[in-house]
Amino acid sequence: MNIRFQTPHQYVFIHRHVKHLLLLWKKEHKRDLYIVDDETESSLVLRYPGDTYAEMVLQEVEPIFFQRLETDEEAFLAILAATLDYGGRLMAMYVHPERPQTDVYFFEVRDEQIEEIADDEYPRIIQAFMEEYPDSFA
Repeated sequence: MNIRFQTPHQYVFIHRHVKHLLLLWKKEHKRDLYIVDDETESSLVLRYPGDTYAEMVLQEVEPIFFQRLETDEEAFLAILAATLDYGGRLMAMYVHPERPQTDVYFFEVRDEQIEEIADDEYPRIIQAFMEEYPDSFA
């Protein structure tokens, strides 16, 4: 069986070591969350995790999922790609929506806000993400 969702707002992200698919239905003001059980180049095997789990994850990620970032070249809405516990602190990896393979940004999450990581710590955070999620950097 092959199912396609009729929304352009489909986001795959990793939170607490679990890969998820978030679907946003703008017209209906609805959101759906699935767990990605398996993945190939052309398909995802999805499982609905239940309402309680979905609400818990959405409560944790919705406040930080989209972030307006500014670089020297442009301002854009970055998308959450992954979170990682780093020494008891929650770190987040964001990607540019048009260049997710090359434009990657890292922040610390505190009180539902993102904060810049100190310059001396930034390389260690990148390394931690690369070790934890090597497929995201292939």
